[in-house]
Amino acid sequence: WEKMEIESCEISEEGVMELFLTGFYSYLSLRGSILMHASAVMWNQEAVIFTAASGTGKTTQAELWAKYKKAEILNGDKMFIDARKNPCLAWGSPWRGSSSYALNKQAPLKAVVVLEQAKSNAIRRLEGVEALSRVSPHLFYTSWDAECTGAVMESFSRIMRDVPVYLLSCRPDAEAVEVTCDRIWGAQEK
Repeated sequence: WEKMEIESCEISEEGVMELFLTGFYSYLSLRGSILMHASAVMWNQEAVIFTAASGTGKTTQAELWAKYKKAEILNGDKMFIDARKNPCLAWGSPWRGSSSYALNKQAPLKAVVVLEQAKSNAIRRLEGVEALSRVSPHLFYTSWDAECTGAVMESFSRIMRDVPVYLLSCRPDAEAVEVTCDRIWGAQEK
């Protein structure tokens, strides 16, 4: 063998972790799990996932729940959802993106909350096509493998059937937490 020189090849921990994530997610997708660009909290032994475009306030909402409800932040950027059971399970991953939160815990998934910034806090349930169109852009698709992609779509379909989806128009404040908690758990759980 001739000695080969590689001039501009850098190996970083982040690159290795992303490569590992690709393989791990392929494996999990075939076993009923999806990966979502989201933050999540565990409160009252159940999980709520916050999803939205980057910079909308997913981690901020999770931090507000930690501050005002003493919730645990499972992850601030990438959440796995196991759709094999009812209720579905949300669990943190070691891939935390730009956030510092990554707990190795799981909890039954109570709700998916799509965030949008607003001047006042309001929450409403999403149904059907509106729920699908608001959540699906935040899935990580296994576009490198058709079988994995089909499995992701099947799991996503089960999640959308079994887990309520809400749209939270919000400010980054305590009231956003209370409005969400009241809607998802009911006013008696404060």
